[in-house]
Amino acid sequence: MSLALKYLPNYTIEDYTKWKGDWEMIDGIPYAMSPSPNPKHQMISGELFALFREVLKEHCTGDCRVLYEVDWRVNDDTVVKPDLLIVYGEIEGDFIGIIPSLVVEILSPSTHLKDRGLKLELYQEEGVKYYLIADPDKEILQIYELIEGAYVLKKGFKQGAFNFDIDLCKFGIVFSDIWD
Repeated sequence: MSLALKYLPNYTIEDYTKWKGDWEMIDGIPYAMSPSPNPKHQMISGELFALFREVLKEHCTGDCRVLYEVDWRVNDDTVVKPDLLIVYGEIEGDFIGIIPSLVVEILSPSTHLKDRGLKLELYQEEGVKYYLIADPDKEILQIYELIEGAYVLKKGFKQGAFNFDIDLCKFGIVFSDIWD
């Protein structure tokens, strides 16, 4: 074990709630959410939010909603803030406490490795059915589906359609203008 790992602090949700600024915490280790997302990142996020919100209103009933940059409390030492997530169920308190059905992460130079590695494994372990990774530089959207406990890349494309089956809701989305 390296000395750095040996002396790495381990934080909890109690510490997290006192921090200033934008942070995530995975297994007690803090990750700064800076720099802020650039305009292209925000535009892609807005387009995806609008697409999902529109289709959920049309095809889903009950407490199914898309949320933007909200804290998901996975457990007492892990809190993440996906770019977008879809949850089905009642939301109470300051954190999402239920496992999202879908999570979207938009890559940036500072989050690329974490989103493709650490978060992919975390979301897989927690049972998030769909994980979407949007790469603004390559203008590619990758859709992973949880099948028998492991993510399978179902589709990687610039523009195209995909059919989702989320909880009590089945719908298709055409991803055509998210890169503009």
